[in-house]
Amino acid sequence: MTAAPEFTNRWPLHGDPLRFTAAAAVLRAGDAEQIFGTRFPGEYVMISVARLLDALANEIRQQADLGYEVVSAATELAEHALAYVPRTKRDGDAPRGEQPPVSADRGGTVGR
Repeated sequence: MTAAPEFTNRWPLHGDPLRFTAAAAVLRAGDAEQIFGTRFPGEYVMISVARLLDALANEIRQQADLGYEVVSAATELAEHALAYVPRTKRDGDAPRGEQPPVSADRGGTVGR
């Protein structure tokens, strides 16, 4: 199968695997009940999209040519998840936009 003439000689679109992985983590940690009003089927949808984003991130890391439409759609999904999926606040989490305190002795995060 060959590409249509309007799709040849186009610049390739490369997605950001780190953003895809971050969005997948946000989706896995998200509260489906808070977002959809019920746990099911929202939880299933969120986990499925997270798996898809992880798989695409892996393919990008392996230098696979995924095509413009696939990368564009995945980028939109990832950016939407990162922007709009509420984060659940856990003990020890820093407020949004702030970095957690760093321990001077181990170079790691305090309390983790």
